Amino acid sequence: MAADYFQEILIQKRNYEDPVTHLLLAKSQYRGGELDKAKLTCKSFLKKYDSSPYQSYGEILLADIYLNKGMFTNAFKNYIDVRKVLDDSVTVSLIDKRIISCISNRINPMQLEGMLFSEENKENEIIINLARSYISWMSGNEKDLKMSLDQIDYQLIPETFLSFYESLIEASEKKLKNQTTVALILPMSGKDSIISSSYINGLLDYLLYNQKENFVRFELYNTESDDIKSFKIFKKVSSKKYISAILGPFDDSQILIASGLVSEIPILLPKSELIGLAEESSNLYFLSPSAKIIAERTVQLLVEEMNFNKIAILSPGYGTSLKISKYFIEELNQKGIDPVIVQWYYNKPEDLSRHFKSIRKIAWDLIPKENSNHDVTGMEIDSLEGLFDVDVDDFFNLSEDDNTKKMSRKDSAKVILNTIDALFIPIEKDELTYVGTQLPMYNLSTLIVGNENWFDMDILNQKVIGPHVQGLRIITDVSRSIYLNNRKEHDHYYSLAYDHFGLINLLASSSNGTRTSFAKKINSLNSYTGKSIGIKFGGKNKNENYSTQILEYKNKKMNSIGIHNGDSLQIIVP
Repeated sequence: MAADYFQEILIQKRNYEDPVTHLLLAKSQYRGGELDKAKLTCKSFLKKYDSSPYQSYGEILLADIYLNKGMFTNAFKNYIDVRKVLDDSVTVSLIDKRIISCISNRINPMQLEGMLFSEENKENEIIINLARSYISWMSGNEKDLKMSLDQIDYQLIPETFLSFYESLIEASEKKLKNQTTVALILPMSGKDSIISSSYINGLLDYLLYNQKENFVRFELYNTESDDIKSFKIFKKVSSKKYISAILGPFDDSQILIASGLVSEIPILLPKSELIGLAEESSNLYFLSPSAKIIAERTVQLLVEEMNFNKIAILSPGYGTSLKISKYFIEELNQKGIDPVIVQWYYNKPEDLSRHFKSIRKIAWDLIPKENSNHDVTGMEIDSLEGLFDVDVDDFFNLSEDDNTKKMSRKDSAKVILNTIDALFIPIEKDELTYVGTQLPMYNLSTLIVGNENWFDMDILNQKVIGPHVQGLRIITDVSRSIYLNNRKEHDHYYSLAYDHFGLINLLASSSNGTRTSFAKKINSLNSYTGKSIGIKFGGKNKNENYSTQILEYKNKKMNSIGIHNGDSLQIIVP
């Protein structure tokens, strides 16, 4: 809407010479996810208004666009150019954090050399040399690492880069050949590039905070979200005998390529939904529980731990949510339980009235017959008015189904029904607002159980949602997500990466750097607990993570209340 408004000012109102509107149009397009349009608009602004006082804002915006598109070298260059003309220390600090993100995602080394040759700003020279040092460390080039660091004057290092510099110094003082080398195979460009960026930042932060006890060196390979490119990378990596393990990729088709091509190297998969592959490939290690495992743990929690048997389901009929719901129903059936009702929706859940009314009708039907003609025990009225003066609009009028029993009386919206033990709602990404705001309208006093897509505190804490879903349980792989650069949709991968580095570092600390040694260490691993995840391998080949996190939403906070590893439920006492 904002982009349309600014477009109208520029075109319909023929106000072509307005730099502010031009820049705001680019920002609106960027915020709306229209990165290609935003890039063109921003470049047009910079060219047309090259003497505008807002020029630096345009340069920063263009760099941000490049960063979000995975064009890290372009973003780095733009940030470097604009930081030397800024006098706002706060803005410079924010830019420097983004520059570290660019460096961690690998910059074209040839372009770095050219930038260093022409750069006259001392701070920028230091930053470029830090980038060169990081690339040398990632490539295992000990000589170039020390040479690049020797060109840096410690006294002139910008504050934001001090920890980064110190971690590289620490790395340079170690013999790189004594570290376990892991091939990091990720799509640094293409459809999953933003996820990769978040994941790499998680790895980088683990390194920064644990630099003195680091036993791992990563070699980064960019698949470019291309299967053929991935095939070539896996062939190349398999021939490098010094590489002990592989971390990645994300894409299921590329995982299948790896499983068929590389058999002697342990491959650690951050997240995958290839159900059944773990049984066929013993060198694949699934670090995150699958939708099937999460569904099984959810049923175990509800049925075995909480003794629930009246369970309803509201689910999208698409995406990962469809998978998890089907596994959930299968596991319920294995326990001898049929859901009291299953409601599927197939479009954006803007109007779920039919689905919620159907669920409510079942809740009404579950009232014991002997109590159906009067106010039943356990039923509540949400206002006294509901007892005496109920408007016709306060009733749910449902069409009679042949397969459902007739309601004993009209169902008033003001009656709170508690006959359903739990309502399982595994939503897709960006559906929380729609589902969360409709749920309170139907006065169902039941335990809401969701998946990781419910974990958005900004939305949950809204007054129209939060007070009505107290006690919400989420069964997922991450107990807490760390927000990174306000990219909430990808902070999940940041948290995964941080703890995946911790796991690999633990294995490497007692490994001799060979593939065989690393494989023996991971196969003998009993369990691992990080800041946000737990890992306990199970299954035929002991290579599937069976551990899930149980979260509870209460009083505007999301707390971890337990870990379920398949064998037992470990309750965390606050």
